[in-house]
Amino acid sequence: MSKSSLDDTLKTGGPSGGDLPALKTLGKKRGLEIGTAYTDNADPAYRRLLAYHSDLIVPQWQLKPRFLKPHKNSPYNFGPCDSIYAFAAKNRMAFHGHTLFWHEEPIRWAESGDFQEASATYGEFIREVVRHYPKAVSWDVFNEIVEENQPFRDEPLIQRYGLQFIDFCLRTTHEAAPRARLALNEYNLECAMDWCRSKQANMTRLLRDLKRMGSPVHAVGIQAHLSTVHRASPRATLDMINAIADLGLDVYISELDVNDSTLPRDIAERDRLVAEYYEEFLTPVLAHRAVKRLVFWGISDFDNWVVQGYTTEKRKAGTGAARPALFDAENQPKPAFHAVVRALSAAPSRTS
Repeated sequence: MSKSSLDDTLKTGGPSGGDLPALKTLGKKRGLEIGTAYTDNADPAYRRLLAYHSDLIVPQWQLKPRFLKPHKNSPYNFGPCDSIYAFAAKNRMAFHGHTLFWHEEPIRWAESGDFQEASATYGEFIREVVRHYPKAVSWDVFNEIVEENQPFRDEPLIQRYGLQFIDFCLRTTHEAAPRARLALNEYNLECAMDWCRSKQANMTRLLRDLKRMGSPVHAVGIQAHLSTVHRASPRATLDMINAIADLGLDVYISELDVNDSTLPRDIAERDRLVAEYYEEFLTPVLAHRAVKRLVFWGISDFDNWVVQGYTTEKRKAGTGAARPALFDAENQPKPAFHAVVRALSAAPSRTS
């Protein structure tokens, strides 16, 4: 497709048809980046949809450490993420690196020896990855390291070296990419259950400790995988946002979708309830000026991890396929899209 043909398609709202407002345009007017996770699906209609609505791309799994370098002597598997990086550059989209550390996919070959040896090994991994993507605007240096019932997850490097290791990785990333924004990304910071409150408190303590140490951390990602089992609480989320903002840090809503596992089988009713959930959560959250980024963990049911069955919560009411995203499997807008448009339209402008 020629550039002029692509531009003509985008002006009409991409493959969804009609004059849909571009989410990234609504966000830009308010100082909000709008992004989506992406798995490098080659479907041209889906790629046009992403380019029309998003100004930030996040690789969904292609930068997970164990996928990238499973063994100490194996070569780096940069190819899949290189393709995503190129797609972002071609479409003038920013690129966010996710993630340099994740407890579920650790690189065990970096865990041996004392702190000096482990930090040298992991530091080299960080430098290689970060320098390979020099135009990344930000990085999730850590993903999901805070626990509910204890300060940190039971993961060897974190448990063994704690703040010393966390600070080291942040400083190493900053040295390799001094202009990139560095984030800690976490789930279950958005509900009001007791265990969510405990996790919020542990995250706040970690951030305070890192600030006291002078660690280069700039933002916290609140994943916001909204569940119909344990419903998100806008009030609890705002409490967490306030705690983060009080420390001078930005907030990213970093992996937003709605798991509709317990909602009615009827699609029209389910879509209505999913849309209500998006709007009820986003309207108060986006009103907070510390929130600088909104990322969907798959903007369409066409390519979404909930639809693909990677979540522990599956559809329980009827047999219908999950419908967690803003667009359906044909990349047509659902009520959820219009709910997000309303929430974005109500959001105030951010000041630099």
